[in-house]
Amino acid sequence: KTYLASNLAAAFSQLGGPTLFIDADMRTPRSQDVFGIANNRSGLTAMLSGRAEDGVVQRSSQLPSLFVLPVGAIPPNPLELIQRPAFSLLIQEMVSKFDHVVVDTPASTHGADARAIAAICGAVLVVGRRGRTRMKSINGLVAALAKGPAKLSGVVMNEY
Repeated sequence: KTYLASNLAAAFSQLGGPTLFIDADMRTPRSQDVFGIANNRSGLTAMLSGRAEDGVVQRSSQLPSLFVLPVGAIPPNPLELIQRPAFSLLIQEMVSKFDHVVVDTPASTHGADARAIAAICGAVLVVGRRGRTRMKSINGLVAALAKGPAKLSGVVMNEY
């Protein structure tokens, strides 16, 4: 999912307008590895808990129109942070500042984080892993998402 989301953000950034990749996977964050950015303690979790410093959103060194908001410190309460009004306000602000915003979430097997994030973001792309994800799980996730406000943009089976 991170591989697909990061490549989607990279593709959007090449369209010319500024693109933001938000690593909202507060359980197994990988943006610092994928984009080669510093893994400092400041990031999304600091913003949501009201302790953010300057320079939280980082520009990608390879793609000038791509910006990354890493997780920062891994919190003990990811779902609680996502459900705060600050997350919704952050998404609204970032959507007004960037042409494209791609949000990477934890896998749906790690709890309700992904569904809560999808409800706030408004649209969702479900990603399964070939040979690992069962169709029963995909169908269950799609049915759960259909009960919320997010629009299902599609389902992708990925090999990576």
